[in-house]
Amino acid sequence: MPAPLTLEDRAAIQDRIGRYVWALDIGDAQGVVDCFTPDGQAVDSQGNRYADIKAFALEFIRREDFRGRKHLINYLFYDGDGERCVVTSYWTVVKWYFAEQRMAVVATGYSLDTMAKLGGDWLIAERAIRWFSDQHGPWMGPGVQSKV
Repeated sequence: MPAPLTLEDRAAIQDRIGRYVWALDIGDAQGVVDCFTPDGQAVDSQGNRYADIKAFALEFIRREDFRGRKHLINYLFYDGDGERCVVTSYWTVVKWYFAEQRMAVVATGYSLDTMAKLGGDWLIAERAIRWFSDQHGPWMGPGVQSKV
């Protein structure tokens, strides 16, 4: 039976996800790749699955309007053990439009990061990015219900 998830594990996982968003925000596609397991996958907010993490990163980095975006992550909870877990987080993307001297919230959502401990290092095995809006995301209240 795997050991429970420790506070040190949680810190290492936060560090890894932080390194992932830093690499993405500075346009470092190889840095994004380095945050994933060798067989890691990503699922974008449109449901497209990427087995090629570099292609996934470049899909964002090559967008004309991408430079200047910053991803802010708020960790919510961890489900798993000392070998594998899923981290559920909120994310917010902000952008500073320097020439216009204005800042804006570009998007909000949540992510489900399946993390795996390999050789003592926590890496992303799968990153699933989801929107969170009045039309998207899990909802258990009145009206249409959805699942995560």
